[in-house]
Amino acid sequence: MNIQGILTLMGFAQKAGKLAAGESAVENFLKKGRVRLLVLSEELSEQRRDFWQKQAQLYEITAITIPVTKVEIGLAVGQSPRGIIGMMDSKMAEAVMKKLED
Repeated sequence: MNIQGILTLMGFAQKAGKLAAGESAVENFLKKGRVRLLVLSEELSEQRRDFWQKQAQLYEITAITIPVTKVEIGLAVGQSPRGIIGMMDSKMAEAVMKKLED
């Protein structure tokens, strides 16, 4: 798993306006059908991770949990600490999934 590569891709997606960061933003774009991949911090509580996994199933998208802190995700996307990211670009989502295999 190439964590640094995933964080870098999240930064690119943020700059391109193809990323939702934080629970309320992700929920908003999820309801609009724009999210392609959910990326969760391992720091999220088990209850919140379960909630987002169920949301991913409901909207038929993939949700992954990566071993990073909320602070690391926030720094990667130029924001305050965030526990969840919604990737809205299919190509970026595919690239993140490939980094999981590295």
